[in-house]
Amino acid sequence: MARVAIRAFERGDLDGAAELVAEAHRRDRERHAVLAEALTDAGEARSLLAKRLEAERTDSAVAVDGDALAGFAIGERASGAPPDSYMGQLSTPRSVSIGSRGHGVAEGYDANAVCRLLYRELAAGWAAAGYFHHSVSVIAGDERLQEAWFNLGFGRHVSVAVREGTGPVAGADAAGLDIRACGGEDAGVLLELARTLGFHHLDSPMFMYWPVLPEHDAMARGFFSALLEEEGNPHFVAYREGEPVGLTSFLKQGFTPPHMNLEGNIYLFMGIVDPEAQDGGVGRALLDHGMAWARGEGYERCTLHVLSANYSGEPFWFANGFQPVEYSLERQLDERVAWARGG
Repeated sequence: MARVAIRAFERGDLDGAAELVAEAHRRDRERHAVLAEALTDAGEARSLLAKRLEAERTDSAVAVDGDALAGFAIGERASGAPPDSYMGQLSTPRSVSIGSRGHGVAEGYDANAVCRLLYRELAAGWAAAGYFHHSVSVIAGDERLQEAWFNLGFGRHVSVAVREGTGPVAGADAAGLDIRACGGEDAGVLLELARTLGFHHLDSPMFMYWPVLPEHDAMARGFFSALLEEEGNPHFVAYREGEPVGLTSFLKQGFTPPHMNLEGNIYLFMGIVDPEAQDGGVGRALLDHGMAWARGEGYERCTLHVLSANYSGEPFWFANGFQPVEYSLERQLDERVAWARGG
């Protein structure tokens, strides 16, 4: 590989970076048809990158080989969640994220070397400013870029997975269960099942923070009460002998990445089965009930996020039709570097 130089991303680099994004998107769509067609067009990709560059908390760099663009990376800083935001509590404070369409390396260049140089440039500033949690997303199957970030100490943390089709779930049996849609009066039930999901994520080996403390109750109740008032966001609870034992909830907007085809897509927001009721078919029955609702509403696919370390969740979702389309890779820096270097 020719020696490349690293410098700040300039507006004159947009066309070259957009071509890299569009080319990668066309290649990735051969594996994942759910990716939106729009970004196969370099003009659309340019508009996306231009918006990211204009964002207030964005840092970016390019790798150049003479007049040729060898690669680029754009990261966005997040200081922390508002204290009254339930979903915001799930975000890691003082973190930086690079989206799957916010980085790329041109063919013919060593992706390991180019990503290393780009990350070295950007991470120095992030660490100096106290941003120690870094994430980068890659499309599943892009082994070249995934290996480059693995080589920099990143590990797979979250999968964005898609179930193509909303057909019945194999082996689902709702015998002995009463599955009902939640109404406004069920906010307390929804809150308790969400708390169960939170404690699950706090457990080993996930160790993911979740707002489950009593001081979060009012915030959580307000969040779930608002969800129950919105049309098109059903929350299904499974009862056994009158006791709630599981939950599956959906959001019509949700957190599906914007570079995926949102038409005909429903987002599965929460899925949890009480630990004492697991391995009894409750999860499959709830998912089957939810897919029946989705079919009736005209949805064609379902998307969710699942932690790679989720010892029960990931195997369940992948065994019931969900397939990974995108991975979030993460790295946590040792914060002692801030004072050890005199920062």
